[in-house]
Amino acid sequence: MIGRKALGKRSLPEPLRNSYVWLNRNVGRLDAGSRSLPNFVVAGTQRGGTTSLFIYLLAHDLVFGPRRAKGVHYFDTNFHQSDDWYRGNFPKTAQLEALAAEHGVMPAVGEGAPYYLFSPVIPDRIHAAMPECRVLTVLREPLDRAMSHHNHEVKRGFEDLSLTDAFDAEDSRLAGEEEKILADPAYVSKPHIHHAYLRRGQYADQLERYFDRFGRDQVLVLDSAALKSDPEGTVRKATDFLGLAPMSGVDYPLYNQRVRDPVSPELRERYGQHFEDSNARLRTMLPEGTLSWL
Repeated sequence: MIGRKALGKRSLPEPLRNSYVWLNRNVGRLDAGSRSLPNFVVAGTQRGGTTSLFIYLLAHDLVFGPRRAKGVHYFDTNFHQSDDWYRGNFPKTAQLEALAAEHGVMPAVGEGAPYYLFSPVIPDRIHAAMPECRVLTVLREPLDRAMSHHNHEVKRGFEDLSLTDAFDAEDSRLAGEEEKILADPAYVSKPHIHHAYLRRGQYADQLERYFDRFGRDQVLVLDSAALKSDPEGTVRKATDFLGLAPMSGVDYPLYNQRVRDPVSPELRERYGQHFEDSNARLRTMLPEGTLSWL
């Protein structure tokens, strides 16, 4: 059986943890040619439940991830690395084929990162490397997501502005950043990654990029609220999408959850208009009922 990844190792001292990460992400280069690229990615959204979905999927006997953590960030911050470096994170093709012969279906191998959905260049990068790849997204109500994202960046030390100040500063912080990303493949925009609170919730453009590259049959849109209220049913949609048998008898704990106040009417009135055009387009792009908050 293929070894599963370790999600965490946070109890280790940082230097030892960093060495563990480096070893796991580089040793596979030695036999990269015998390893498989992913056949699915979980492409966001930030603070939408991607970690929970990925861990739930890993409970399936035929779902495998990278050696450590749900994403290796190859298509965003590690795109300077080689194809062998990327392949080295995943299981060997011969082992996957043996499992396919035993079970009658090819195992699913995947990774994910929240920024994969928002970046304007990553859909092309993924498609160039893995054109048959299936893409899963988990979308959260946009303003609720923006508030959670801000809290997340404060906790991580990437944000020192208040919620409303950060929202109001977003346009100036992101001015010209997308143009730089499109012009320079090596450019990594910290403001675009950490401070796009409102823009990340404008999902229509982001989904269209994936629909254009992969076609709608290869992209699954899931509802963050449904993942929380009905994890079994939502994961069933994901396993069906991946061509796998459903799971049973699986626990669905919540990961990366933080308690905070709900969106106030005042915040909704002040910032809700940022999402109106995108939400209207989503209603025409997706089957009715896909997202409970539309």
